[in-house]
Amino acid sequence: TNIMVAVWFAIFSIPTFLFVHQKRHQGRSNENLIRDSLNQVKETFRNILQYKEMAKFLLARLFYNDGLITVFAFGGIYAAGTFGFSFKEVFMFGIVLNVMAGLGAFLLGFIDDMIGGKQTIQISNIGLIIACMIAVLAPNRDLFNMSLPLIGNMVITGRTMFWIAGILIGIFSGPNQSASRSLMARFIPKNKENEFFGFFAFSGKATAFMGPFLLGYLTQIFGSQRYGVAVVLIFLVIGTLLLRHVDETAGIDAASS
Repeated sequence: TNIMVAVWFAIFSIPTFLFVHQKRHQGRSNENLIRDSLNQVKETFRNILQYKEMAKFLLARLFYNDGLITVFAFGGIYAAGTFGFSFKEVFMFGIVLNVMAGLGAFLLGFIDDMIGGKQTIQISNIGLIIACMIAVLAPNRDLFNMSLPLIGNMVITGRTMFWIAGILIGIFSGPNQSASRSLMARFIPKNKENEFFGFFAFSGKATAFMGPFLLGYLTQIFGSQRYGVAVVLIFLVIGTLLLRHVDETAGIDAASS
């Protein structure tokens, strides 16, 4: 799979290398460029702190986004290690998750326009929490060691529950990410789009190691991937609680003032 990812990046990077031209900076050393970049990040951080609702939103997003990153990074590993998914099944699981994420973002996008970005994110966070609970609690054998009728010939098994969890994660992760970007856009003052969206992307990556690190640590300590995956629930719950304190209207007013 790593080779496939490398080939994918190589192919789709070609248009950027060929057609995107960057203005040359004359007379500046690499040391100066690095120092200037770090100073710009510090300046952007200070500017963001002037917009309290945006700062609170970015803090909340730091947690629930880390939960999502961990799900995407270790969902396949959890499927294989706990439920015995084959490589083909993990591959199909990834495809289904991404397709459902696209459908969720498309079909539930209108909710953002109706009730606002904050509430859309909260709904998606709650859906993700429920989905992760199903994934953590799903047994690795038939429920109660027996097959129970659910719908027609469909039975409740650990694998069935995990597939349901995966579909729900896909459905709610799409609107979660799209609503986060749209809410950030509403909070950004005019002529600060590039600077603040750059920090938005940076903040989403700066702590991305936390979820995978804690997942691996708890898995090693308890000897079960379920305890590790429970970290995702913690991140999502913290992010959801922090987001409750964000005033969307005040944030939009501050950006337009």
